[in-house]
Amino acid sequence: HELPIINIMHKDATLNDEAGPYAGLDRFEARKKLWADMEAAGFTIKTEPHTLRVPRSERGGEIVEPLVSTQWFMKMEPLVEPALEAVRSGEIQFVPPRFDRIYFHWLENIRDWCISRQLWWGHRIPIWYGPDGHTFAAMNEGEAHMQAEAHYGKPVALEQDPDVLDTWYSSGLWPFSTLGWPEQTEDLANYYPTTVLETGYDIIFFWVARMIIMGLKCTGKVPFKYVYMHGLVRDETGRKMTKSLGNVLDPLDIVHEFGADALRFSLLTGGTPGNDMKLSMTRIESNRNFSNKIWNAARFVIMNLSDHQLTTSDSGCDIHYALPEAAGLGMADRWILSRLTALENEVTRLIDNWQLGEAGRQLYEFLWNEYCDWYIEASKVRLNEGTAAEAEATRQVLAYVLERSLRLLHPFMPF
Repeated sequence: HELPIINIMHKDATLNDEAGPYAGLDRFEARKKLWADMEAAGFTIKTEPHTLRVPRSERGGEIVEPLVSTQWFMKMEPLVEPALEAVRSGEIQFVPPRFDRIYFHWLENIRDWCISRQLWWGHRIPIWYGPDGHTFAAMNEGEAHMQAEAHYGKPVALEQDPDVLDTWYSSGLWPFSTLGWPEQTEDLANYYPTTVLETGYDIIFFWVARMIIMGLKCTGKVPFKYVYMHGLVRDETGRKMTKSLGNVLDPLDIVHEFGADALRFSLLTGGTPGNDMKLSMTRIESNRNFSNKIWNAARFVIMNLSDHQLTTSDSGCDIHYALPEAAGLGMADRWILSRLTALENEVTRLIDNWQLGEAGRQLYEFLWNEYCDWYIEASKVRLNEGTAAEAEATRQVLAYVLERSLRLLHPFMPF
């Protein structure tokens, strides 16, 4: 209706001159006085309790008031078409592919983006104001002064905009700004663009889309080729973790009690790409036990190695092995080597196809059930009752399979 927008409140939540007789009053005092004046004038009908949601600051807890103010916006429509084409053409691929629908929905219905925020911390808006309010966009203050002097014909005082950029704007610059951009640094040449971005599906628009838009605009290149989506981590019953429900698991507490490897392995193997996962302390404890199982297996192998197979130092130990000829292998040795080869092929295939959780589960089954429970137990016969050559062959196989398995396990349990 082309009605004027009237702002009645100062930033300190007191009313301004637009409020007439209530000017200068605190917002809460003004409401009380306004209601009292309405009652006195006979404008009220009745008073009754009413429950409503009151927005509060997440930090200080203060009640938040809507306030009309001047903000900076980025015109998005000219920027989104290259970002849309990058996914349509397959230059960027989502894993699983179904998530490109969310991406397309957001960008095909794009609106201009309010990029300014009234916060104490962040990237300062790179805008400077002249004495008459004329704006100068510049890389730095020195460049802004050069523009101002050219505009006014003389040096003038400038004031930078006090606002900061939306955090997602800053985050959108991350793939290349951390590598020295806009300078053409060695790191930028070596590491941009990268191959894989791993993130949650809830920030496809807020982060992923912004990185693609920023990367194409500022560098002319997409920032990554694959976007691997993980689900949200929920509690063991499937509920979202929140403070109000009291079901939040603090990762620092978990690491302290069960170790980083157990938590990492639980998260990596607990779900499938793009799907939420249920995380329980029982699962984490089980994976802690798995870590202990590997530790004990390694101790057994090291205790049975020949002196020439082991080099120790302050940083740890190195295992040396040389697989014997097939004729020197026992039945159990041949079996575990065949199972290891099958495992290596399967884990490689699964990781190549983004099935990280299943790859980890295959490693778990092999190490716990086949290597520890079967082969180590079977090896004790040749170690204790076989000939010297048979025992040596088994020691070599024990070391070889352990070392190869740990290499496969390293992405999941690096510590």
